[in-house]
Amino acid sequence: MRIEKITRRGKEFAVIPVEHLQKLMDDAEMLADVKAYDAAKSRLERSEDELIPLEITERRLAGENPTKVWREYRGLTQEGLARASKVSRAMIAAIEAGHKKGGIATLKKLAVALGVDLDNLA
Repeated sequence: MRIEKITRRGKEFAVIPVEHLQKLMDDAEMLADVKAYDAAKSRLERSEDELIPLEITERRLAGENPTKVWREYRGLTQEGLARASKVSRAMIAAIEAGHKKGGIATLKKLAVALGVDLDNLA
């Protein structure tokens, strides 16, 4: 590949054919994708992240309450979640039924007890 150099205002620039530039850009994008994949895989291996099962995604897309979906997926009863989160069973039932939304502090407690990010309960 022939690289032509030009100087403008004291800075040196390389001039390369557009197809070579496109290849370099494609390769850089691929490298970024590989790095992102490797980072995600490492987080999964260290149990810092988890894949969301299709069952949960389907239930959420069907409009089911996220707290209920995650609670059932984790194999907890409302009473068990209440004990683990220090949120009353009545409040959990009201959130799952859609009668109450739950404040941020309550949702944080539930998220910690369920082992999910707060975003997953929104």
